[in-house]
Amino acid sequence: MKQKSQDYLKENIANAEEIRKKIHEETDYETKEILSRAKTMAANILNDAREQAEKDKADGLLILEKKINTIKERIFSALNLEKKRVIMGEKSKFIEEVFIELGNCASAFRREQEYPQFLKRVILEATDVIDAKSLEVLYSPFDEKIINDAFADDAKKLCKNKLNQEIVLKFTRDDFKDIGFIVQSMDGRLIYDARFTSRLNLVRDDIYMDLLRKL
Repeated sequence: MKQKSQDYLKENIANAEEIRKKIHEETDYETKEILSRAKTMAANILNDAREQAEKDKADGLLILEKKINTIKERIFSALNLEKKRVIMGEKSKFIEEVFIELGNCASAFRREQEYPQFLKRVILEATDVIDAKSLEVLYSPFDEKIINDAFADDAKKLCKNKLNQEIVLKFTRDDFKDIGFIVQSMDGRLIYDARFTSRLNLVRDDIYMDLLRKL
């Protein structure tokens, strides 16, 4: 009986050892499996993180590039506007200098031999426009030496030859400096302004735009 008990105990111990061994083996296997899955998951997470980081970096670079391009466009636009402003300013300055030179040339024309004949033609033009037999001619004090009886007679003869009618002319000194005359009816209702500046102002915008296009 005692022998059977000892054999049974040994058998149980052997079984227990076998069970423990199997449990240990299974535990090792499961542990290794868990570690393997954990490593795989960790690698996947790391790869995803790297991919996301690369994507975020690429997106960030794209956004940065867009911002840089926007800034560059603004800078270039501002530079172009400034360039156009400077060029336009220089063109306008040059054109104004042209008009000043035109005024100087007009003033210089007063000293030319053809100037008195020009003034007579102005009276003829005014007579044709106003259509009156009596006219008042306003002249600049700078032309006072030209306006005399001989000049008045020549102007009347020119009008008579061209228009076939006698014209009464009254010459009155005014205070303007321009070359040319202001011719008006005796009642002052009809006026023909033939001064250089007045005539220039009528075509100033056309001349300005024409010069601007050519420049």
